[in-house]
Amino acid sequence: MTPRHLFFQLGAERRRQVHLALCADALRAWIGFVQEEPARLRYRDSVVGMWHHVDVELPAHALRAARAGVDLAEVGSRYLEPITALQDDDLAFPDPVEFAYYAIYNCFRKYVRGDDIPDWLIVNQALSVHDDGEVALRLTRAIDDIDPTSNNG
Repeated sequence: MTPRHLFFQLGAERRRQVHLALCADALRAWIGFVQEEPARLRYRDSVVGMWHHVDVELPAHALRAARAGVDLAEVGSRYLEPITALQDDDLAFPDPVEFAYYAIYNCFRKYVRGDDIPDWLIVNQALSVHDDGEVALRLTRAIDDIDPTSNNG
């Protein structure tokens, strides 16, 4: 059975644990990027021409909020500008970093705001941080590392 099939056999709480584990892994890609490329963390929005600095702590705060199930640090409002800038091409990250950023944001949206985010979207975005050859192994590891005492499948 493929890791994808195994994932979809999990109950909601265990899928949540896999999401959190994969996003924690993706967060490492984000942290590496911000440490290596600080100059790429400033951008100008095309609407009013203002300069902005990317909040480097935002993905970590979003993941913490997703774990807690509550917006602990006004994460939702802090994401508005950078998500708009990404969508307007005012802000750009290398693909793996952008996938990490969106995976964590979507995990936050699903588990804090209750938005209807497809389970596989978060998995796919978080795994897209890595080389194709690592994807199945990383998903399998995340599934295998689930807390066996958790309920809901």
